[in-house]
Amino acid sequence: MNTQHRVLWTALLGLAIGATMLHFRIHPPTGGRMYFLANVGAVLDLVLVSTLFLYRGTAVWGLLLNSFLAFMGIILMADYSLDATLHGFIRVKPQENFLGWLLETTFADIMILLADFLVGIALYNSIITGARSRAGAGA
Repeated sequence: MNTQHRVLWTALLGLAIGATMLHFRIHPPTGGRMYFLANVGAVLDLVLVSTLFLYRGTAVWGLLLNSFLAFMGIILMADYSLDATLHGFIRVKPQENFLGWLLETTFADIMILLADFLVGIALYNSIITGARSRAGAGA
């Protein structure tokens, strides 16, 4: 694993650790079945995705699982924010104070998840590009 792989993998791991800790705080696993299921994705990202990205042969599976979890999380968090807005759980209306409303939604969490997704793509591209350059150098 070269320096670029190591840096990107560490960034991916750091985002996964942060996401897992955030999920455990917001959705304590003892809070019921849905709270427990909310943590499964974060733990899968932390353990399985990080492990899959360690090896060139399984990096594509790491990318696929990371992408699936990211899109699932983005969709679910956006749905939650829209539902909370429509049902009045968010005190600020978007038409009255857009920035205030945005700060009360899950937009920040979605942006962190988008960064996780993009780091996963960069790590995969780095692994594949590095593998091609090593194969070309050996020929």
